[in-house]
Amino acid sequence: MKYFPLFLDLAEKKVAISGAGETAVPKIRLLLKTDARIEVFGKKPVPDVINWHNRGKLSFHDREIKSDDLQGCVLLYGANNNPKEDRKVLALGEAKGVLVNIVDNLQLSQFITPAIVDRDPITVAIGTEGTAPVLARKIKARVEDLLPESIGRVAKISTTFRERVASKLSRLQIRSFWSSYFERILTKKILEVPEGELLENLEETLENYDPDQEEQSVYYFVESSTTSPDLLTVKARRLIENADVVFYDSQISKFILELARREAILVDLDQRTELDGQSRQQIIASICQEFSHGETILQLGSNSFQMWESLGSEMTEIEDLGIKFEFVPGVSPIKTKSTRERSGDLLSVFLDDRSRWKNGVNLSSIHPRQPKNNEGLRKQNSNNLIGELASVESGMALREN
Repeated sequence: MKYFPLFLDLAEKKVAISGAGETAVPKIRLLLKTDARIEVFGKKPVPDVINWHNRGKLSFHDREIKSDDLQGCVLLYGANNNPKEDRKVLALGEAKGVLVNIVDNLQLSQFITPAIVDRDPITVAIGTEGTAPVLARKIKARVEDLLPESIGRVAKISTTFRERVASKLSRLQIRSFWSSYFERILTKKILEVPEGELLENLEETLENYDPDQEEQSVYYFVESSTTSPDLLTVKARRLIENADVVFYDSQISKFILELARREAILVDLDQRTELDGQSRQQIIASICQEFSHGETILQLGSNSFQMWESLGSEMTEIEDLGIKFEFVPGVSPIKTKSTRERSGDLLSVFLDDRSRWKNGVNLSSIHPRQPKNNEGLRKQNSNNLIGELASVESGMALREN
C-alpha cells in the first residue's frame, strides 16, 4: 500500500486550486460537497467557476496563485493543464508544507483523490493508487448498485440514538446492539419505510434489548482454508469480520486475516509459541482470561492432523474459563475421492483422541459451567461434534457421487 487511505475533516479549512478551467471543475465540484473554504486562482475562468463564485460557494481570484495565498491552506490542487505552471504550483506547496495534487499527473502528486460513492453521511472511497482509474470507476458503479440512496438516512437517524445507547449499554453491548440492528434493517423493504417508522423501530429495538444475553463470551473454532477467503463459509466469514480476538496458524493467508476488524487482536499461535516458549494451550488460556465478558473469540485452524490432535486440549482450557465453544466446519477446496478419504482420516484422529479428553467438548448449546464429574454429558458433547463432522463428510460424499 503506497497511499494511506483516510478521511480528512475540511470543515472551515482552506483548500486552494490553481487553475479555473475545465480541468479544475471536477475537483471543485467534489470539494463543494464539503464545508471547506475553497479559493480558486487563475485566468480565463469557465462559467461554472464564475457561477459558484457569484453564489458564494467559493472565492475566485482572477490571477495566478502566489506563495502568500497558501497561508493556512491544508490542500492544494494544481489544475492548470500546463506542466510548467503545475510544477510551479508543486514548488509553492512544498515550500509551504502543503500537500499537493497535480490533476492527471500521478508522479507529481503527493496525494490522490479516489473514486467516491456518496450516500451522505456514508462515503465509500475506491482507489487503485492511480494505476487504473477506469477500473476504479467500474468498481464505483458496482458499489453504487449495492447501496441504495436511502441508506444514508439510516445512518443519520442512528446518530440521534448514540448517546442513549451509550448510557444504557457497555462497550461490547453497544457494538453487539448496532450490529444486530443494522443486520436486520439492511433490507430493501426496511430501507423504503418512512423515517418516522425507522425511528420507532430503533426505539423499540433499544427498549427490548436484553443486555444480559450478551454477557458470555463464545470461542469459535473455524476450520479454514489456508489460501483464499473464497473458500470460507458464509458463517466463518461473518465471524471473522466481527471477532474481538483471532488466533491463527502461520500458514493462514493474509487475505483471510484482512477480513478481521482493525481493532481485533490477532495472535499468530506458531510465532507466539516460538517467541514465548509456551504451548498453544497456555497462550490461548492466558489471553482468553482477559476476554470472558461477552467477546467473540475465534481460532482459525487449517484442516490438518495437527489441528485435530491439539483441538481437545485447547477446548479443555477454554471450558475451564467458562467460555462457550462452537466448532464451525470449513469447505474443502477439492471435492475428490482423495479429499473424502482425507476427511475420514482426520475424523479417525478425532475419534482415537476422544478417550483422552478430560472435559469433553463444549458446544454453544451446552452451558459451559458443567460439572466436571458428569461423564455422560462429556460424552454427549464429544458425540455432538463427532456427529457434526460425520454429517459434513456425508455431504461431501453426496456431492462427489
